[in-house]
Amino acid sequence: MTAGEAINQARALRPGCEIGEETMKEWLRREDGEIRTRLLEPAGADGFDGVGADLLWTDGLADSAELLVPFPFDGMYPHYLSAMVDAALGENDRYSGEMSRCNAVLSEFAVWLRRSFRPAPRSVRW
Repeated sequence: MTAGEAINQARALRPGCEIGEETMKEWLRREDGEIRTRLLEPAGADGFDGVGADLLWTDGLADSAELLVPFPFDGMYPHYLSAMVDAALGENDRYSGEMSRCNAVLSEFAVWLRRSFRPAPRSVRW
């Protein structure tokens, strides 16, 4: 999913939202950075170089920038952006629901990572 697709889908979930596109792109950048740091690096996952809003950010993010989480787990991005919009507007109940949806998909992605990228065994030092 690209940054532009994620933002368009989030806007469809929150019609009339007045949160700016640059703010949403910054949220995507932070989310991809957190996913890379918390999930990909510890898993030793290869194949994610050159994608992600955190890496593709150069004075902003192009709409065509490929986000970090691949299909079929990329559906978490519109829910994440909707949750962030809800939080910014003080819509706590809506935030909770959207973040639950986002976290459920992100958890499935984490399970997939653990199955797909098994870490190398550590040497035991006595």
